[in-house]
Amino acid sequence: MSKTNQEVSEENRRKFARQHVLLKAKLDTGDYEFECVAYDLSLAGVKVKLDLPLKTKCDVWLMVKGSPHIPSKVAWAKEGYIGLAFSLSPSQVVEILGPVGARLPKH
Repeated sequence: MSKTNQEVSEENRRKFARQHVLLKAKLDTGDYEFECVAYDLSLAGVKVKLDLPLKTKCDVWLMVKGSPHIPSKVAWAKEGYIGLAFSLSPSQVVEILGPVGARLPKH
């Protein structure tokens, strides 16, 4: 199966390669905490399955596999998924995610 032009364009635009994962996660909006599933993870952000319409650019906190909170911003929302951009440096994300972060591509 070949990639679409849009998929190739998005990959070229990203600073860090995403790793396909399937991890239990929690999303904290400040008022509520929601169970969700992380699908694509990089040192810069993550794609999560969440059937909740969140506004882009709103602040949230993500916890993956019991990790401490990672401050993030909603970058996009589409068809039951949201993209989060981490508000921390890649080295801080690696430290927070521990073994999961150590396995993520550095480029």
